[in-house]
Amino acid sequence: MAWVDLTLCQNLVVEKPVVLAFDTKVIEMKKLEKIRLHIVASITSFLMMSACSDSTISAGIRGYNHMNGLFIEGFTVNGAMGLNVAPESGGGEACCVSLPTRWRPGLKAKVSWKYDQRNDATSPLPDGQTALVDIPPYTNGGSLHVHFYARHKVKIVVSPCSPEHPFYPMSMADLAPWKPFATKEDMRETAQRGGGNVGC
Repeated sequence: MAWVDLTLCQNLVVEKPVVLAFDTKVIEMKKLEKIRLHIVASITSFLMMSACSDSTISAGIRGYNHMNGLFIEGFTVNGAMGLNVAPESGGGEACCVSLPTRWRPGLKAKVSWKYDQRNDATSPLPDGQTALVDIPPYTNGGSLHVHFYARHKVKIVVSPCSPEHPFYPMSMADLAPWKPFATKEDMRETAQRGGGNVGC
């Protein structure tokens, strides 16, 4: 005889206290069917939630400040906190955001940030900003890199490589002041010898 916990059966209507057991002599057939449907729905829901959790990956958050006069005092990506970033620096990693294992069109992240500046700065401090930022295609997962530019411009890259890697998926203009540490050809040769990767 299998007992059913009533706290799991919130959709079950019981008009008077009843001893519940899977025994047709104790429970009417109608109520047994409701219980069976609820159990099937619970199992289906659990499997769907499991499938959803299997289809995401965890990614660390790295910030890069391409400005030379303003600090990024703090930033968040979908509510997850990134580190402060000094002018023309970055790369420190904080944990974490969830990303789909496979990129899909229309994927975006909500980025919020605040500015700070040196004490001797003469220009007014800009207000904090929030932007919905496109996430470009990725195949290998990795960290979520957030690039901050002048005039409140932000770009996101998902990659296992750093911005100095020759195959980092960003144009040279958007990458400045960072520069690749090698050419793509040199990196391909190194990877063929087993000393690096080109999968950024």
